Amino acid sequence: MSEIIKALSHPARLEIIDRLEKHGCNVSKIQKSIGLPQSTISQHLKILRNAGIIKSRREGTKVCYEVEIREVRIIIEMLKNL
Repeated sequence: MSEIIKALSHPARLEIIDRLEKHGCNVSKIQKSIGLPQSTISQHLKILRNAGIIKSRREGTKVCYEVEIREVRIIIEMLKNL
């Protein structure tokens, strides 16, 4: 549980989760919508994936990411209300 909370502690990761929940997308789409460098987004995705919050799958040459733990939205909302 602490790894999940730790992974959610960065504003960019919260934004990435929001984008993935709405659109389920790849690094390029996230990069265009958030405006961070691709390498930075990849690092954040790795942290989220290692915490088990997101999962990835390969589609041809692209890797697509999606939220694995749907309850993460509840956790985020709870933290916002603190």
